[in-house]
Amino acid sequence: MKTLLSKVLGALAALAIAVSMGCTSDPIKPMSKAQFVGSERCGGCHVDEYKTWKGTYQSQMVRPVRDVLLKDALVNWTKDAKGNAGPTKANVTGAPAQLGDVVYVIGSKWKQRFLVKNPTTGNHQFLDKQWNRVSSAWEGYGQKNDWETQCATCHATGYRITSYDPKNTAAMKTTMSEHNTGCEACHGPGSTHVQSHKKADIFNPKNASKAEADKVCGYCHLRGENDQWLTAQGNHSEHLPHPVLGESYKAGQDDWTKWYPSKVLLPGIQADDPINKNYPNTDLNNAFFIDDAAQKSGYFEARKHHQQYQEHLQSKHAKAGLLGCQDCHSSHAVKGKTINAAETCKGCHGATMDFKKVMPGTAQTAGGLFVRTHTFNPNPRPNGATADTLPAPVYAYPK
Repeated sequence: MKTLLSKVLGALAALAIAVSMGCTSDPIKPMSKAQFVGSERCGGCHVDEYKTWKGTYQSQMVRPVRDVLLKDALVNWTKDAKGNAGPTKANVTGAPAQLGDVVYVIGSKWKQRFLVKNPTTGNHQFLDKQWNRVSSAWEGYGQKNDWETQCATCHATGYRITSYDPKNTAAMKTTMSEHNTGCEACHGPGSTHVQSHKKADIFNPKNASKAEADKVCGYCHLRGENDQWLTAQGNHSEHLPHPVLGESYKAGQDDWTKWYPSKVLLPGIQADDPINKNYPNTDLNNAFFIDDAAQKSGYFEARKHHQQYQEHLQSKHAKAGLLGCQDCHSSHAVKGKTINAAETCKGCHGATMDFKKVMPGTAQTAGGLFVRTHTFNPNPRPNGATADTLPAPVYAYPK
């Protein structure tokens, strides 16, 4: 009896240790109960990381109009030098809109878009024009869905749907911990880590496999068609809210590639959604080059923007596990050092390596402006103008 009791106690002790170390088969990880605290809270301890993150475009994804309104957009608001009229109406409601109605601006590297309130739903809607930095001109923008229900999972951190009725999607309610791609977008919710200061209580992509770390980037840098969560206007959505109502995507804990597979199209990611075919009548129509040259080479470069993850998965780097996203990119400095993508290439391919030759601009993000491909096709397509040819943005209200 004593021997049996000792064995039971020993087993319980071992189980307790396993649980404390997160070594059980339970899919709920130790930090799964953590809540989002916001990037400013992270910056209280991680001063250098926070400071360098503040200088990135991730921190300026969605900002109040007076923070990052482009000076050229302000000067040319009514009409640009080529005679193109500026924004005049909201896309969803069709209501007249002026600069004074703009609440938030989206982006500033390639282009800039503008959000005003949608009084019908309480969300925000885009204006009918966007500012193109390469042409210094206004061009049409036709997104006719509320921003909160179409784009927000990638423009915000800690996004979640709190109320949803598929028969009345206009009544959908959402919330988020902060605008922009904040610290917790890549590291997961940080409340437990804030309290314990233990590295085990926060996700660090550097400590994950390249494939798992790449999924964190891939959550936003892809294009899909989502029928699980429709927009407020009842249309397919492009983003990937958590499958459970009231839950947020948690980096390092959630595998979004396995979410509601029958309700979402993810070419090149899900087995039933090959990347070498077209998907007419969806936002994925002509999203990738699938012509004879692509079929022959086996590389299907993006024709539309924010599809880098689907391209990267085709590369030899990804297939061999040689390089991941964070080998070339970083949202902040690490131990005072920033990553230089060009130097990463030269580390293996030699000092004469020019990454631009195998990373042409193929994915159109605005008129005459393209995002570099990430397939690393040795026989790349012709290059279009890319944002790295542009000077740094000049804002209308410098701090």
